[in-house]
Amino acid sequence: MRESPHRLSRRFALVAILVLGLAAPAFAERSVVREENGITVEEEAEPGRTLPILTGTTTMAAAPAQVAAWIAATHTYVDWMANCEEARRIRQEGRVVIGYNRIGSPWPVSDRDVVLRSTRTEIEGGGILVEFRSTTDENVPVARGVVRMPRLVGSYDLRPVEGGTRVVYTVDSDPGGSLPAWVVRQASRNLPYHTLNNLRERAEAGPPPEV
Repeated sequence: MRESPHRLSRRFALVAILVLGLAAPAFAERSVVREENGITVEEEAEPGRTLPILTGTTTMAAAPAQVAAWIAATHTYVDWMANCEEARRIRQEGRVVIGYNRIGSPWPVSDRDVVLRSTRTEIEGGGILVEFRSTTDENVPVARGVVRMPRLVGSYDLRPVEGGTRVVYTVDSDPGGSLPAWVVRQASRNLPYHTLNNLRERAEAGPPPEV
């Protein structure tokens, strides 16, 4: 017995939905994990990732150039970047800066370190984009008891707004090794928040100190 065109159409539609559903990728879930003191922290979690992609957003009562000056002052990172235990500039070529960061971790988790290549780009309308990415081009030894991060990618997007600068700070990292779940939760809530809160306090107070 032949099926009617209507029933065939419904069956093909059902098959198409099932096939597309199986082929569709698992989308990341984005959610707000902290909203305090004018700072919003969001995480974008994906299956199989140790840490989610983290984004912090706030407004600072300082011009983009002044905020960018603090971001460029590697020697000040230990004062305002969350959990930064050591930071130094290795070399600079124009607007490209190669630097080293070591991030402290609570016991018994090992500290992480990374060598970063940072670039600065002027954005139309007076904004500034500072992008950073881990690199293996530099021969920087790993200290004893420290884990070198396989990947760290992120940016500071600085856009002028009335009264200052809108700052969007994004970090996408693979810390390497294994991390307890409580460390992941703590990092998601606290690292972007404290980094932006400390940076805002200093940028609004004036330019960074010279080396």
